[in-house]
Amino acid sequence: MKHSMLKALLYYFAAAGLAGHIMLLIIQLKDPQLRPVLQEKALHFLFGWQRQVEQLPGTAQIKADIAKVFKPWQPDDKRFLPRQGVWRNAQQYASLAEAAAALEHGDSLHIGAGIYTDALRISKNDVTITGYGHVVLEKANVNGKGFILATGNNLSVQNLECRYISVPSKNGACIRLEGAGLTLDNVYFHSSEEGILETASTVGNIYIVNSRFELLGKAGQAHAMYLNKANLYLSQSVILAATDEGHGVKSRGAITVIEDSIIASLNAQDSRLVDIANGGKLTIKGSVLQQGPYSANHQAIGYGLEGLAHSDNAVIVSDNVFILERRGSNLLYKAADGSPAAQISRNMIVGADSTDEANYHFNDREKAGMPPYPWLPALLCNAGQKC
Repeated sequence: MKHSMLKALLYYFAAAGLAGHIMLLIIQLKDPQLRPVLQEKALHFLFGWQRQVEQLPGTAQIKADIAKVFKPWQPDDKRFLPRQGVWRNAQQYASLAEAAAALEHGDSLHIGAGIYTDALRISKNDVTITGYGHVVLEKANVNGKGFILATGNNLSVQNLECRYISVPSKNGACIRLEGAGLTLDNVYFHSSEEGILETASTVGNIYIVNSRFELLGKAGQAHAMYLNKANLYLSQSVILAATDEGHGVKSRGAITVIEDSIIASLNAQDSRLVDIANGGKLTIKGSVLQQGPYSANHQAIGYGLEGLAHSDNAVIVSDNVFILERRGSNLLYKAADGSPAAQISRNMIVGADSTDEANYHFNDREKAGMPPYPWLPALLCNAGQKC
């Protein structure tokens, strides 16, 4: 009896699987745009069991690949001469916590070299936080949110490192921005659940230059940076190896501009490189975007996939290098129905599933004349020059 029941169940699941795949084939014939998605599902059906038992690269291997391509981050000792101690404006304080508590609107918080575990609540406007020497903020948080909880407007942070931030809700950030406006210059946010999480009630601008985000992401819900309202202007910066199915950039803001920057998965299990969840104006220029073999999502850029929420929508993606080498399908761009026609032109695209005449396509690194993985094109130089 048990044998016949088991046999019947096997026949049932086999028939159901065959019927499902026939249905997918019919849908594909009617809508060719679904081809990459269906290819991915077919590959998952055929080889998914193998990937489940395959050991994903650990943090040590990811760091080793990063080290093959990038030099270690360094504080800017020329602009910010190393020193010891903590100051608010010209007044020295016994601890970082005391200096932060004394801040008024427009003040400057100067932090000397060292490792600090006093998390900071910044409630005043127009505050500047500067590291002098190698300044490291680590392991602490304010109210289960982030190391720096900024409720004031127009915070500036420069020349410091932040690491090892985690909270019970799995979205611990180096900076949790609840006010409007943020400027980052030469910061290194890494090995945390989130680099920046912006949850402001009003729209502000986030300017990021000469900075590095690395090994950030958690459970597909925390990302290297996650912006809910702010406009983003990212330039001459690097976002590397988002982890645990996190995105490199996730933004719901009206404007996202990415220029002269690098966003690369390497061998981490990230999701999309750029996810513009609710549309708006997206510009990506003069940058390098690489999606690695273990990326969980076959779409490198997503646009409006959680609903278009802005009145002004436009997409310009030009003069970039894309290296798409994910196992399975590789789709450069996926937009929601009703999205504007994207202007994707003059890009060098390696490994995408489709081709067009507006870009330069190559099947793989060898065909493009590139060295093997994990090499990436050098990009960041003074005055925007490629090198």
